[in-house]
Amino acid sequence: MSVTWDEYIQVPDARRQFNQCHRVYREAFARQRTNIERVFDHTRAKTVACLGAGILNDIPYARMIKAGAEIHLVDWVPGTLQAGIEMSIVQKESGAQPSCIYCESGVSCPQEYCRHYREAASSDATVCDRYDPIPGSPPRCGAFEPGSRPSIHCADVTGGYASTFGRQILNRLRGARSWKQAFERAADLAGSIKRHPSELTIPAGGIELVTSSMVVSQFDHEPYEYFSRRAADLLGPPSARDEKRLRPVMQALRATLLACQVDWHCRLIRRLLAPRGVCYLSFELFHAVPPGERWFLVAGVSKVLEIIGRHFLFNFDIIPEHESVTRFHAGAEPSLAFSFVLEAKDFQGHSPAVERST
Repeated sequence: MSVTWDEYIQVPDARRQFNQCHRVYREAFARQRTNIERVFDHTRAKTVACLGAGILNDIPYARMIKAGAEIHLVDWVPGTLQAGIEMSIVQKESGAQPSCIYCESGVSCPQEYCRHYREAASSDATVCDRYDPIPGSPPRCGAFEPGSRPSIHCADVTGGYASTFGRQILNRLRGARSWKQAFERAADLAGSIKRHPSELTIPAGGIELVTSSMVVSQFDHEPYEYFSRRAADLLGPPSARDEKRLRPVMQALRATLLACQVDWHCRLIRRLLAPRGVCYLSFELFHAVPPGERWFLVAGVSKVLEIIGRHFLFNFDIIPEHESVTRFHAGAEPSLAFSFVLEAKDFQGHSPAVERST
């Protein structure tokens, strides 16, 4: 029996993998956290939605909590957000006393963030009376029990497009007798999904800051990888001849899936944004191949920028253009990630912010 889409996005051995991801990528995302914090402070946003937040490596979570923002965390992989919160709330420098961002003075209603919170006897304590340290790295509290805040959403940040493709492709592949036929059916499905249910329950028009950091870059891999694995289950791995002959249709399918996901991601962001809200968006534009680090443009990125430009105008006042580029080195191949602050266009194709300044 083939693995379903909902089974596919589960993370096996989740705790170990989440911890490893935190150790490997936390420092690599430091610039993303700094950039988002800068936009957050500039806008003084009271409502924030972090799309594709994962384990919060790119989110300045402590800063947002201390500012009292209403926070919505969104990711489609079950368990990532909960693990990210657990690994983010306790901070401990070498030789220093631990501190919990929920327990420190100044946080309003800490019991809404942790059901086991109990006020410390000392007014200058940095953890509450129920703090129970768990050995290891990153530091965690064994007494932590999630409360009603922040809002956790296990949902597809493409507004349902990717999940709809993933859940329907198995039926489309049934009876396919060749890789050519499998690609034809996948391409037909990818281009025919016009209406699909959004899993996200955040009310429209109320978010002052939306963040989407390094999410767009991932759309090139999923749900295409899911399709290719399920087709291989049915037909066996493609031969070298198949791969060469089918390369044009493969590239066309990936391009369609990428473009559709980016477009629906932008639509979702626009739906969420308050009238004067902004979006922080970052993704990889260039990759390099070691050892000479010869750089090449990420596939499909020119189309991605074109789609983003249909929905938004770019603001380079909050993050100046010379600070918008980050060398990102989280794996074997370094990347150049670009950060953008976006303002939604109105129905006439102009930004209200631009109109106010003219």
